[in-house]
Amino acid sequence: MADKEKIYEEIKKCSQNNEISCRQCFEIAKDNNVAVKIIGEICNEYHIKVRACQMGLFK
Repeated sequence: MADKEKIYEEIKKCSQNNEISCRQCFEIAKDNNVAVKIIGEICNEYHIKVRACQMGLFK
């Protein structure tokens, strides 16, 4: 599994105003060979909101 801090840095780089798109979360998960759930947990921990959810869950 990729290092949590490394993943957080990728999330931070892709986010704007503490928001990141769902698509970007899936890409980061794939690039780091981790479950999307892990990306969501890191976003929650650092108060980064997921927007433009592909399933329509987050707006």
